[in-house]
Amino acid sequence: MSHLVSAAIDRRGGPVNECAVLSEALLWSSHEGTIWKPQRFEGQPHFYPVYRWGELYSYSLLSLILHKGTLHLNPRAAQQASAPGFVYQSLGQKGRETIDREIMRVGGPLTPGFEIREPREFVRQLGDAMREDVAAIEARNPACTNVLLCGGRDSLNLLFLPWNNPVIVASAPPNYTLVREFMDRNGLRFDLVQIDDLDASLLETEILINACRNNLAHCRWGPDLVRLADSVGGKVVFWKGQLGDSLLQPKWRIYSNGPDRLRQLQQRAAGLLGGHGEIPLDRFFDRSTLRQRRYVRAQWTRGAMWQGAHTGFVRELTRALVVSVYHGPAARRVRGRVDLRYAVTEDVRPRLGEYLAARPLIYPASNPSPPLSAIRSGGAYLPRFVDAVRRLGASVR
Repeated sequence: MSHLVSAAIDRRGGPVNECAVLSEALLWSSHEGTIWKPQRFEGQPHFYPVYRWGELYSYSLLSLILHKGTLHLNPRAAQQASAPGFVYQSLGQKGRETIDREIMRVGGPLTPGFEIREPREFVRQLGDAMREDVAAIEARNPACTNVLLCGGRDSLNLLFLPWNNPVIVASAPPNYTLVREFMDRNGLRFDLVQIDDLDASLLETEILINACRNNLAHCRWGPDLVRLADSVGGKVVFWKGQLGDSLLQPKWRIYSNGPDRLRQLQQRAAGLLGGHGEIPLDRFFDRSTLRQRRYVRAQWTRGAMWQGAHTGFVRELTRALVVSVYHGPAARRVRGRVDLRYAVTEDVRPRLGEYLAARPLIYPASNPSPPLSAIRSGGAYLPRFVDAVRRLGASVR
């Protein structure tokens, strides 16, 4: 096993950081601590993973399992993680269960608001909030290099935030060439490095840290990210543009987890009305708040359990902060006030980039997705995870 597993063993017995109040913002803006024992927890996490066992909190599911010394296997989670086609762990509408029956995920869906309706005002407020969140994390971590993980429009807009600490841009094929062209066309001079998914040397560690939360075929580039963090002495903050595509273009209208409940209602109404009810009902949904309420629920039961859990996975793998510009405290306040029906009727990501840059920009014409990780696909990760937990001295029941 790697030195990362050794670090996990070291964390098993502590230290436990005691404090009066632990907030989600503190847990996700500072390198301090892995396991916390607060007198009170403050916040309602809707994206970043925060787990609780008794009085203890952590962003690391593995650390809590090893600290208590027992994996109390959740049969429902185990069955889901073993199913063909498994992508991410999400049980029911509450989505709080984990692979351990005694450890729960803290939080729930973001409460939607419907105040900001004008697209230009939404872009302005979101851009200002992103700047505020970046400044806050840089101030808490002044000696750290910012590594911007860039691919499509969601993350390319990170390049125009007002960074104070050193910046490295990292990208992987097939987007790497497009990111380089984007930087050249828009006069950006950051160091750009290519990361690849060719190394399976940390797979056993990845299985352990992942704790059956995601299909690891979606979790690419781990060893290269570790090497990148090590190249700057571990003093690094990884930045991502997670779920920007679901927020900043009309995709939010169809973003869901599971069957499309609105479409089912449309079809039912059409049957009751002799085939004439679908179009009027669709217009009703567009004019109501139902689509946005459905969207924020899916952000919790899908986005938080997939991309959100992945931020925790990379954080534990690299032992560095991993944050998204669209999910900081200030950005959350804006997201909690926007009425997407009016503010996002088209792709507003170019508007956001041009607001941040204060000038016109040239974006790539295509936005390809990286392939799934061939070296991590098809694995039976549950038995390997259970075996690894046992080897670290924890019992399984």
